[in-house]
Amino acid sequence: MANRQRKPRSRSQTKRTGPIRAWFHQQRNAVRFSLNRLWFNPVSTWITLAAIAIALSLPTSLHLLLNNMQTLTDDKREVPTITLFMKQNVNEQQTKDRAELLKELPEVSAVQVITREEAMEDFKQIGGFAETLETLPENPLPHVLILTPKLSFLNTNEALTKFSDKLKAYREVGNIQVDIEWIKKLRSILNIADRIVLVVSVLLGLTMLLVIGNTIRLDIQNRKEEITVTRLIGATNTYIRRPFILGGFWLGLFGGVISLVIVHFALLFLIAPVNDLAREYGSNFTLHGINFTMTLQILVLSSVLGTVGAWLAVSQYLWKSEVVSEN
Repeated sequence: MANRQRKPRSRSQTKRTGPIRAWFHQQRNAVRFSLNRLWFNPVSTWITLAAIAIALSLPTSLHLLLNNMQTLTDDKREVPTITLFMKQNVNEQQTKDRAELLKELPEVSAVQVITREEAMEDFKQIGGFAETLETLPENPLPHVLILTPKLSFLNTNEALTKFSDKLKAYREVGNIQVDIEWIKKLRSILNIADRIVLVVSVLLGLTMLLVIGNTIRLDIQNRKEEITVTRLIGATNTYIRRPFILGGFWLGLFGGVISLVIVHFALLFLIAPVNDLAREYGSNFTLHGINFTMTLQILVLSSVLGTVGAWLAVSQYLWKSEVVSEN
């Protein structure tokens, strides 16, 4: 039993494994050759990677800035408020009762009660008003409720106006002040910024295609004689195209990695001054960095753009060479 000889593989098994092994061997050689060719001229490669990284880091930074700006409008951040001025005959307890009822509304995130006494103290702290207010026989200021709305419910100007009319209908409310214009301006800025980021991203994406395509085209010109000899011995267009496409893939991938490093260090450079500015305005705003999903998207996009740019360049060369050979 121990000396039992292994059965020789059948001819059909050899036929099945032979092409598969050959294909993997070709892929491995193409990957190895493309990586070695990438660093054949390191100065040119680093210049190309720098151009790709800058082209990617600009729209990435703008998109990240836009995402941080949009956090200012969610229901956990400082958002425009709605101020309710109660009638003069409404006492403090009635004001607090109305505040508790308003907190139960789905459109309301928080309610702050400012009594007329607290409002008077605030006015006295303003220079020039203290002596004037002391001459008044009674406090003329009303109780005030400051509502923080949830913009997830009030995401349109019509919804906000309808909610304001609902608040005016309460019998305790004498007047209402809604900062609608501030909300309109903020949303307009975000919409414009979103379109700017889209346009810049498209333009810089095309720039990246041109940079990688030109790099691959120069590499093709340097290997023109080698390609001609390879075609004479029977190499297919797919075989010729493969190392160039892999070269474009590596350029896009490595350029994406460098762009992420640039954006990361730029954020580290901005965190301290942004936090200082937020504290000056009494805000808890903090910069958010690049998460895993965004990192993966950038790397995939840069790799795809590199592959497409290389494919266009080598396909154009192969098409022209076939046209010339036919003529």
